Amino acid sequence: MNRMLLRTGMVCLLMLLVAALALAAEPAPVNMKIPPAISPAEIETNPNEMYDLTFPPEMPEVARLFVLTARAQFEKHPFELLPKNNEYTHWYYHDEREIGWCSVFQLWCAYHSGMTLIRWNQEDTLGPDDCFSAMEGRVGNAFKAFERRGRWLDGTEGAVPKPGYLVIYGVQGSTPYTHIAIVESVTDLGNNLYELTTVEGNLGSRIRRMNYRYSAVPERKYRNMFAIPENEVRRENCQTKLQADNWYITGFCQTWR
Repeated sequence: MNRMLLRTGMVCLLMLLVAALALAAEPAPVNMKIPPAISPAEIETNPNEMYDLTFPPEMPEVARLFVLTARAQFEKHPFELLPKNNEYTHWYYHDEREIGWCSVFQLWCAYHSGMTLIRWNQEDTLGPDDCFSAMEGRVGNAFKAFERRGRWLDGTEGAVPKPGYLVIYGVQGSTPYTHIAIVESVTDLGNNLYELTTVEGNLGSRIRRMNYRYSAVPERKYRNMFAIPENEVRRENCQTKLQADNWYITGFCQTWR
């Protein structure tokens, strides 16, 4: 009787182990009920004029599609209050959990634009110029994914962003990995000053477009974000007020180069 119980227990343990290994090996969420917002064919037709965006000529098509997919999601839910369990979290977690979803949002956009996805600690065969994003629900792990592969730019040490990069924000006196978003456009204003437009998931439980200025060489290390003077605002349908005075740009993730 004891042998039978022991054998049954070992079989159950083996089944659990096999199931756990299968889950660990799953390369990406595969729920495709939500189709890509924009198809690659549309990008090829008119890559630089959709939403009045202009991309660098060397920017890969998949990185352009990443930005345009994020922008399309904003246009679908412009500043709309969304629940903590929404279409993006359902797609990633496959359940009803309520959770911060800024990283899941960028991941959803990356997946639906055809970008390669990686875990921060996985072995991979990425080439030096491949486009990729981090398949991580946590902002800190997204940072690790890019740092490990030499694709992290420190925002407090002269980093220059490009459209299609990820931007990670920190909070002074707290974590440097508070929030993550997608850089939509970058304007070089000279003297290491840049104007950024970003698409941000789960900023106050909404998808927002933000428009602000960033100093790559700030006078104070954690004071590298600035609101645009009201009389100099040129972008429409953007939030120009900073999310918080104690936020700063930790750095940028090079999804492409």
